[in-house]
Amino acid sequence: MLSEHCSEVGGHVKIGVVGAGLGGLLSAAALSRSGHSVTVFENLPYVGGRFTNIEHKGYQLSTGALHLIPHGATGPLGLMLKRLGVKVPIVRTNPEGLFRFGGKDYLHEQLPDLFGAWNKIKLIKLTADLRYSKGGPEPYSEWVRKRVSHKKVMDLANSFCRWALSLDADEVSSSELVSITRNIDRYGSSGVPIGGCKAVTEGLASVVRGQGGKIILQRPVEEIRVSDGKVSGVVTAEGETEFDSVISDIGPKATAALCKGFDFTEEYLSMLSALRPANGAKICFSSDRPVVGHTTTLFTPEAERIGGLIELTHIDPSLSPKGRYLIMAHQKLYNGHPEKELEEGIEDLHNIVPGFDEHCEILMVQSYRDHLPVNRVASGISIGPETEVSGLYNVGDGVKPVGFMETEGVAAGVSLMLEKFNKELRGV
Repeated sequence: MLSEHCSEVGGHVKIGVVGAGLGGLLSAAALSRSGHSVTVFENLPYVGGRFTNIEHKGYQLSTGALHLIPHGATGPLGLMLKRLGVKVPIVRTNPEGLFRFGGKDYLHEQLPDLFGAWNKIKLIKLTADLRYSKGGPEPYSEWVRKRVSHKKVMDLANSFCRWALSLDADEVSSSELVSITRNIDRYGSSGVPIGGCKAVTEGLASVVRGQGGKIILQRPVEEIRVSDGKVSGVVTAEGETEFDSVISDIGPKATAALCKGFDFTEEYLSMLSALRPANGAKICFSSDRPVVGHTTTLFTPEAERIGGLIELTHIDPSLSPKGRYLIMAHQKLYNGHPEKELEEGIEDLHNIVPGFDEHCEILMVQSYRDHLPVNRVASGISIGPETEVSGLYNVGDGVKPVGFMETEGVAAGVSLMLEKFNKELRGV
């Protein structure tokens, strides 16, 4: 146990972190601030993974995630950044969301106007059930259809799920959506970190280095060493480094694959095999005039592929050149023909934005699938940070607690890992 090592290092231990993505950096920052000796190993030549910026034609695009935090400054990620001393302003989007039907944008409270009297009553009941029921294991689409069997309502459900989870409404349970709705009510709607994703991850890297931690770039971990069922270190091209504990941000499956000297149980391997990712794509484009006109997500339920888009320049003008607007759109990817799906997504944008060819320019199209999906484990599938190897923990988008979307799930998963780590450290 970790507690066996505490007397040797004054209660502090040596920790190796595999991967400098958001989960790895949050873990490293928190543990280094607690006085532990932390070393982060990153395969890429930069920190942040899928949560940092790409400069392109004067725009600040992103490597993966949108420049958006699901619950703004008041959710798990925003609160953790504050506790860690990362001073990144996170500006709340306003209003909470817009929904486009027939070329007109509706606020959430205006959506009942699209329906007749009887369906309005059903919609009120559906909204109440989302907030106060428990949901269940059945697909969200089935759960919704039992309450309001209307195409517009199903389109709304799919639009939200595609935007927020890179899933269709029939791929996620109603209990997960009920939990997500409660968290939105509890923590609030999304916010944009000023400076984009990079401001967050560079801030975390500064905390790690400021506490004496090391971040070694372009140094992939080749093996996680295990001795007598306990993690003992990592192996890179430079040799073996001993650690008392290892935190992995590369996904549960890849983590297990690195433990070459350990035999996981069939039950654990079957659990890993059953995990499925969520695939998606982001289309970044610019415009010489406002497309949305608000600092909020525009959900597009009538689109063939696109789940929604957000005009980021309204909140953070530094993300685009003066006089231009940066917009990011997101769509789910299926397992068929991604090139065709992306073409259909671009066609959606032409239908969503009047005068697209005249006023807009596509800056970058990015797909996330196969070994680098949107989420290594789809929302609604919740596994803990512990592994069968003592002292080895998983963090990142493969370890999201129930009801927490995207980066909020990453932060909530890191908090859960820290709780487990500290209990083991105390020998509890």
